[in-house]
Amino acid sequence: MGNVNENDATELVTTLYDRWYMALVRYALRTTENYAIAEDLAQETFLQLYQALRTGDNIEHPKGWTLSVLRRAMNRQMKDISLYEPLDEVTMAADSVTDIGGLIGFVDIRTLLSVLTPREEEVLLLRLEAMKYREIADQLGISMNSVNTLLARALRKLQETMSRQMARERTEKNAI
Repeated sequence: MGNVNENDATELVTTLYDRWYMALVRYALRTTENYAIAEDLAQETFLQLYQALRTGDNIEHPKGWTLSVLRRAMNRQMKDISLYEPLDEVTMAADSVTDIGGLIGFVDIRTLLSVLTPREEEVLLLRLEAMKYREIADQLGISMNSVNTLLARALRKLQETMSRQMARERTEKNAI
């Protein structure tokens, strides 16, 4: 992208922020389990994007760049939390997240997603954020076939888990 003037940098960051901010917050929320921290990380990511554009960094794919920056920030944040915050406080914060920013049933979704491997979950969440297979593959450094395989496995596991849960609920309902 080269050296970008202030107006162009502002316009690019504003446009990307409008389209991508909530997706980054939701992505960060899955790892941090704290909405305020997720928002802070997403906002810091866009600030870094603006600064990088203004200093002349060559950013060919700003959306992918922001995801990479966010992932590094999340890793740093989680290390800080594990070093300084008692485990029971982290658990209490995670348990209190049930309806934030339209994420109704977040705890149930988190439980459902627990059947997936971390990589399957990551690919699924990126796809749910409307990233194309090629973007996911490039971002994660894997092939498009791997993206397809991981998504297929994730969907199969989710379908099996949901079927078992529905059968269990029917059995409990019939027992009453």
